[in-house]
Amino acid sequence: MTTTETLIVGYGFSVIPLIRELKREGRDYLVISDGKSVWEELDENGRLDFDLVSSKHTSLYSFELVEQDTKDEYLTARQFMEFQRKYKEQYGADVIKDRVTEIENYPTHSIVHTRSGEVYQAAHLVIATGFRRKVTQAINTFDFDAAQGKTVVLAASGDSANLMISKLIPRKARIVVLTNGIAALDKMVFYKNQTYTVDQLEMHNVRYISKLFFLVLSLANILIEFILPQRLVKLLSGHDLNLKFPLISLKKTRIPAYERKVKSAFPNGMHVLKYWPIDTYQRLFDRGHLEEKIREGYLLNDIAFFIDEGLVELWHKKETTIDHEARAIRWGEKELEFDYLIEGDRERPALPDIMIGHSDGGLPYQYDYRNNFMGIVPPELHNVYMIGYTRPFTGGLANIIEMQGLFVHKMITESLFREKTYENLEEKIEKYNLAYYGAETHWPTDHIVYFGFYTEDLAQLMGIAPTLSDCRSFKEVFQYFLFPNNAFKYRQEGPYKVEGVEEMTEKIWAQHNGFSLLKHHILNLLLTFVMALALILFLPLPAYLIVLLCLLQLANPLLLLLFIYGSNIQSYLNILYLCGLTAAVYFQNAWIPAITFLIAFFAVYIGGKSGWARFPYNDLRNKWRYREFFQRYLAAYNRVYSKEQVPSH
Repeated sequence: MTTTETLIVGYGFSVIPLIRELKREGRDYLVISDGKSVWEELDENGRLDFDLVSSKHTSLYSFELVEQDTKDEYLTARQFMEFQRKYKEQYGADVIKDRVTEIENYPTHSIVHTRSGEVYQAAHLVIATGFRRKVTQAINTFDFDAAQGKTVVLAASGDSANLMISKLIPRKARIVVLTNGIAALDKMVFYKNQTYTVDQLEMHNVRYISKLFFLVLSLANILIEFILPQRLVKLLSGHDLNLKFPLISLKKTRIPAYERKVKSAFPNGMHVLKYWPIDTYQRLFDRGHLEEKIREGYLLNDIAFFIDEGLVELWHKKETTIDHEARAIRWGEKELEFDYLIEGDRERPALPDIMIGHSDGGLPYQYDYRNNFMGIVPPELHNVYMIGYTRPFTGGLANIIEMQGLFVHKMITESLFREKTYENLEEKIEKYNLAYYGAETHWPTDHIVYFGFYTEDLAQLMGIAPTLSDCRSFKEVFQYFLFPNNAFKYRQEGPYKVEGVEEMTEKIWAQHNGFSLLKHHILNLLLTFVMALALILFLPLPAYLIVLLCLLQLANPLLLLLFIYGSNIQSYLNILYLCGLTAAVYFQNAWIPAITFLIAFFAVYIGGKSGWARFPYNDLRNKWRYREFFQRYLAAYNRVYSKEQVPSH
């Protein structure tokens, strides 16, 4: 039997930050791994022909980011594979090529059995074996050329399915997506001369001011659907994907499961699809090198445009029957024969068999994400830690696993921290679940979290999170609330400091002009409601009516609609509102805020018609203008893949 302080099962992207810290301290550890990672399989099959859905800031480790350019961008799969290969080669020399077949866990240690017959004893056991998914196999092996002009049914509607759709569209396949609802977001937002990747706009720490304030700021375009009657919303904003195509909406599927008695304002478990809007895609990649960008892996995957143009059909997944033998699907009176069916599934941890106690007389461990503290520490097992089984809501997987690696390192190396963590562990898990789940019902997607909430909570547990009281200037206050909670935010100083991170953070802040988009976003929300209050206060009404009307304005959906549609021109609207408020206070006249609102609504309406103002996400109002570019894109795609053999089965 081989004995070690720490045994790591699985050697992939998730464990590098932990290994780096263990190696820096000269701690005793072993790594056992067998088989290929998902990324290695994609590489072998020639399928690294796409770009990531998480931005560079949330896809790379802190200690890699300091060596990179800090501009907003999305890496290609090949770039991401090279990044992984760099660190796997750096730390992989001592990896034991073997497969773990069974684990026995005891109060003081774990016994690990392998396929080769070797047995290991470890005081600390780290499991990082990743997930199993059917759709991954489809991405690796599906013959896209054979699907030319055929009917393809996808019983899935996430990022992986959208990747396949982006390759089927140029091949003129008939595509039917079975869905119970899709939460979709544009991958990038433009504001004046600044770009923002969507996973950098969540303002995670605003939740400490108010949960409701955070929700309105970040999810207003979704909330409006639940506040206003459906017909009125369609009349006012029918160009939004969720409203134009009701099957996309989560209103009748996922949302009703949330129970109001649970105090969570932002539940875990929501899955989001991120895509390139066609206007953004043309702006970034149509600069005389379209074919080159396609070859690199930047594929047009505007699911909203595809649906609106009739290139993708939506069927209700729960109400659709799949007849595998007849190769047909049925939904109500609709029936369709298909050539290919790509079935969806949920991520399932690829865990080895784990016994609590001896394999002959112990109890088998049953994994449940909710019953793991922070998704890492299972209370039934002793000194066993799970890394890589928590996923981000929008982006930030590298952030999540980097913080998990630091947390596990602290658990392994600091006994007092470990003992404190295990104290009342069941109560801590219950408290976390109450705060971050909107229902008692367990979902297959419970492991999907707001990455910035998760990283902040782990940083607080480790004592490395900056606090509001640490701020010494207005700039630092703005950074505390507006800067996304990327892992590098917690590595500027202290025991896990990475050299160069502080300078990099300041550079990112400067490149985004102090995240001015978010400053104007917050100010616009406040000024919109203050202007409404000013209008009411100057009306010649009894005091009790004024108070009542002021309270009603806090839930006025028309103000929320104005706030949403003015997102691209909020800096100009803010100037208008400030001038209107100043004049209203000076003249004490209700007509001034009323006229100000009329000007604001007119500006938003004209801006929407011209494409200057737009809905934050999934705006279909002006996409018809890009049909000519879409045809050029299809021609360029087919030229690229007529020269390069697309791998088949």
